[in-house]
Amino acid sequence: SWREERAYVAKRLEEVTRSLAGKPEVDPQALRTKKERLEAAVQARAELEAQLGRLEERIDRLERDLAQKREAEKRAAELVGQVGVWEQLAEDLKGHKFPDYLLERLQLDMLARASELLFTLSQHRYRFRLADGVYHVEDLWTGAVRPAKTLSGGETFLASLSLALSLSEHLSRGRLGALFLDEGFGTLDAEALELAAEVLEALPTQGRMVGVVTHVPELAQRLPARLVVEKAPQGSRVHWEG
Repeated sequence: SWREERAYVAKRLEEVTRSLAGKPEVDPQALRTKKERLEAAVQARAELEAQLGRLEERIDRLERDLAQKREAEKRAAELVGQVGVWEQLAEDLKGHKFPDYLLERLQLDMLARASELLFTLSQHRYRFRLADGVYHVEDLWTGAVRPAKTLSGGETFLASLSLALSLSEHLSRGRLGALFLDEGFGTLDAEALELAAEVLEALPTQGRMVGVVTHVPELAQRLPARLVVEKAPQGSRVHWEG
């Protein structure tokens, strides 16, 4: 057994010797120096890995801080916008700006309804327009826009009637149940008078009582109830008809 083991060792020694043939001999001191360098490199690597871990944690923290900063900037921009709205509102509430704004909105709403009525009463010829606080009419037959005061007598009455009816509709929302219209129908031709009568006849069905003061028999006969005033030397007398 010893001889077999000795032969094996001798064989391995020959193989190692052949593999080392031509290679420089290893200096034990140089080997120790390289081992020391290797150990130092391993230690430096461990330190760098630890530093890398700390840097990665810092990066995560900075990314969270950056996300919070962006959210804060977004919120700040929203607050700046809100402040701008409140500042504009405060500016608009100074003086008469806000009441003027409300009045303009109300006026536009009323004028829109009056324009519809005038369009019907004028046989689809006129509509109202508001320019710089002044009422104008648009003549759909000619395409011209002109001040309302340039209308003829009958047309002026139709425009006034449209505005009065629009105003009454707005005010009658639970507050106004009656509307009285004084004379002016005598300036209308037969066709315009017929249109005006149809509009007036439709008003009571909308929850309002309409009183018409007129000397035009054709219109008076259209009314369902009439309080007739008769003049006499002894004085005026009144009685109901209808």
